[in-house]
Amino acid sequence: MKSFVALVLIATLAGCATQGKSEQQILDEATTAYVKSMPADSDKLRLHTMSIPKSGMFGDTLAISMAGDQNAASLRGELLNTKRLGDVFFLIMGAGTPVDVAVIGKAVEGQDLKGLQIYYSGTDVQKENVRAAVEKSQAQFHYINAQ
Repeated sequence: MKSFVALVLIATLAGCATQGKSEQQILDEATTAYVKSMPADSDKLRLHTMSIPKSGMFGDTLAISMAGDQNAASLRGELLNTKRLGDVFFLIMGAGTPVDVAVIGKAVEGQDLKGLQIYYSGTDVQKENVRAAVEKSQAQFHYINAQ
Protein backbone atom coordinates (compact mmCIF):
# COMPACT_ATOMS: atom_id res chain seq x y z
CA MET A 1 0.00 0.00 0.00
CA LYS A 2 2.81 2.42 0.88
CA SER A 3 4.44 1.72 -2.48
CA PHE A 4 1.21 2.55 -4.29
CA VAL A 5 0.78 5.83 -2.37
CA ALA A 6 4.41 6.75 -3.07
CA LEU A 7 3.97 5.98 -6.78
CA VAL A 8 0.83 8.14 -6.98
CA LEU A 9 2.61 10.99 -5.18
CA ILE A 10 5.61 10.81 -7.50
CA ALA A 11 3.36 10.74 -10.58
CA THR A 12 1.40 13.74 -9.29
CA LEU A 13 4.53 15.74 -8.52
CA ALA A 14 6.06 14.83 -11.88
CA GLY A 15 2.91 16.05 -13.60
CA CYS A 16 3.10 19.34 -11.70
CA ALA A 17 6.71 19.79 -12.74
CA THR A 18 6.04 19.25 -16.44
CA GLN A 19 7.16 22.33 -18.30
CA GLY A 20 4.92 23.68 -21.02
CA LYS A 21 5.43 26.62 -23.31
CA SER A 22 6.29 29.97 -21.78
CA GLU A 23 3.77 32.79 -21.96
CA GLN A 24 6.03 34.48 -24.52
CA GLN A 25 6.07 31.37 -26.72
CA ILE A 26 2.27 31.16 -26.58
CA LEU A 27 1.95 34.86 -27.35
CA ASP A 28 4.34 34.54 -30.31
CA GLU A 29 2.46 31.53 -31.68
CA ALA A 30 -0.95 33.22 -31.36
CA THR A 31 0.29 36.47 -32.89
CA THR A 32 1.89 34.66 -35.82
CA ALA A 33 -1.31 32.69 -36.48
CA TYR A 34 -3.43 35.84 -36.26
CA VAL A 35 -1.17 37.87 -38.56
CA LYS A 36 -1.32 35.08 -41.17
CA SER A 37 -5.13 35.24 -41.06
CA MET A 38 -5.30 39.02 -41.51
CA PRO A 39 -6.35 40.51 -44.85
CA ALA A 40 -3.41 41.80 -46.89
CA ASP A 41 -4.57 45.42 -46.65
CA SER A 42 -4.94 45.37 -42.86
CA ASP A 43 -2.41 47.42 -40.95
CA LYS A 44 -3.90 47.27 -37.45
CA LEU A 45 -2.95 44.65 -34.91
CA ARG A 46 -4.02 45.38 -31.39
CA LEU A 47 -3.47 42.51 -29.03
CA HIS A 48 -5.76 41.77 -26.09
CA THR A 49 -4.90 39.01 -23.64
CA MET A 50 -5.92 37.63 -20.29
CA SER A 51 -4.51 34.80 -18.20
CA ILE A 52 -6.61 32.56 -16.02
CA PRO A 53 -4.65 32.21 -12.79
CA LYS A 54 -3.31 28.83 -11.77
CA SER A 55 -4.36 28.04 -8.24
CA GLY A 56 -3.09 24.51 -7.68
CA MET A 57 -4.97 21.25 -7.44
CA PHE A 58 -6.97 22.08 -4.29
CA GLY A 59 -7.40 25.72 -5.23
CA ASP A 60 -8.76 24.66 -8.64
CA THR A 61 -11.44 22.58 -6.96
CA LEU A 62 -12.45 25.56 -4.86
CA ALA A 63 -12.35 27.88 -7.89
CA ILE A 64 -14.57 25.51 -9.87
CA SER A 65 -17.08 25.35 -7.04
CA MET A 66 -17.20 29.15 -6.96
CA ALA A 67 -17.33 29.12 -10.81
CA GLY A 68 -14.52 31.64 -11.00
CA ASP A 69 -16.98 34.54 -10.74
CA GLN A 70 -14.40 37.29 -10.41
CA ASN A 71 -12.21 35.97 -13.24
CA ALA A 72 -15.25 35.37 -15.45
CA ALA A 73 -16.53 38.91 -14.87
CA SER A 74 -13.09 40.32 -15.67
CA LEU A 75 -12.79 38.23 -18.84
CA ARG A 76 -16.32 39.18 -19.93
CA GLY A 77 -15.47 42.86 -19.52
CA GLU A 78 -12.25 42.50 -21.50
CA LEU A 79 -13.96 40.61 -24.33
CA LEU A 80 -16.75 43.19 -24.58
CA ASN A 81 -14.23 46.02 -24.50
CA THR A 82 -12.24 44.38 -27.29
CA LYS A 83 -15.36 44.19 -29.43
CA ARG A 84 -16.38 47.76 -28.54
CA LEU A 85 -12.99 49.02 -29.71
CA GLY A 86 -13.48 47.26 -33.05
CA ASP A 87 -10.59 44.90 -32.42
CA VAL A 88 -10.90 41.22 -33.22
CA PHE A 89 -7.95 39.42 -31.61
CA PHE A 90 -8.16 38.06 -28.06
CA LEU A 91 -5.84 35.51 -26.45
CA ILE A 92 -6.89 33.63 -23.32
CA MET A 93 -3.99 31.90 -21.60
CA GLY A 94 -5.65 29.16 -19.62
CA ALA A 95 -4.50 27.46 -16.48
CA GLY A 96 -4.86 24.08 -18.22
CA THR A 97 -7.45 22.94 -15.70
CA PRO A 98 -11.24 22.60 -15.55
CA VAL A 99 -11.26 26.16 -14.17
CA ASP A 100 -10.66 27.32 -17.76
CA VAL A 101 -13.97 25.85 -18.86
CA ALA A 102 -15.85 27.34 -15.89
CA VAL A 103 -14.36 30.83 -16.29
CA ILE A 104 -14.57 31.04 -20.08
CA GLY A 105 -18.03 29.47 -20.20
CA LYS A 106 -19.38 31.95 -17.68
CA ALA A 107 -17.64 34.90 -19.38
CA VAL A 108 -19.09 34.25 -22.85
CA GLU A 109 -22.50 32.98 -21.74
CA GLY A 110 -25.27 34.92 -23.47
CA GLN A 111 -22.83 37.23 -25.26
CA ASP A 112 -22.75 38.10 -28.96
CA LEU A 113 -19.05 38.08 -29.75
CA LYS A 114 -19.47 37.68 -33.50
CA GLY A 115 -16.40 39.00 -35.28
CA LEU A 116 -13.96 38.20 -32.47
CA GLN A 117 -11.23 35.64 -32.96
CA ILE A 118 -10.60 34.04 -29.60
CA TYR A 119 -7.37 32.12 -29.22
CA TYR A 120 -7.30 29.75 -26.26
CA SER A 121 -4.04 28.36 -24.94
CA GLY A 122 -4.53 25.36 -22.72
CA THR A 123 -4.62 21.60 -22.78
CA ASP A 124 -6.34 19.14 -25.09
CA VAL A 125 -8.51 18.01 -22.16
CA GLN A 126 -10.27 21.41 -21.94
CA LYS A 127 -10.10 22.28 -25.64
CA GLU A 128 -13.48 20.98 -26.84
CA ASN A 129 -15.45 22.31 -23.88
CA VAL A 130 -13.88 25.75 -24.32
CA ARG A 131 -14.52 25.55 -28.08
CA ALA A 132 -18.23 24.80 -27.49
CA ALA A 133 -18.61 27.74 -25.10
CA VAL A 134 -16.79 30.18 -27.41
CA GLU A 135 -18.67 29.10 -30.52
CA LYS A 136 -22.04 29.58 -28.75
CA SER A 137 -21.08 33.27 -28.53
CA GLN A 138 -20.53 33.28 -32.32
CA ALA A 139 -16.82 34.07 -31.94
CA GLN A 140 -14.23 32.14 -33.94
CA PHE A 141 -12.26 29.67 -31.84
CA HIS A 142 -8.55 28.96 -32.29
CA TYR A 143 -6.49 26.62 -30.14
CA ILE A 144 -2.85 26.75 -29.09
CA ASN A 145 -1.53 23.78 -27.15
CA ALA A 146 0.24 25.08 -24.06
CA GLN A 147 2.41 21.98 -23.69
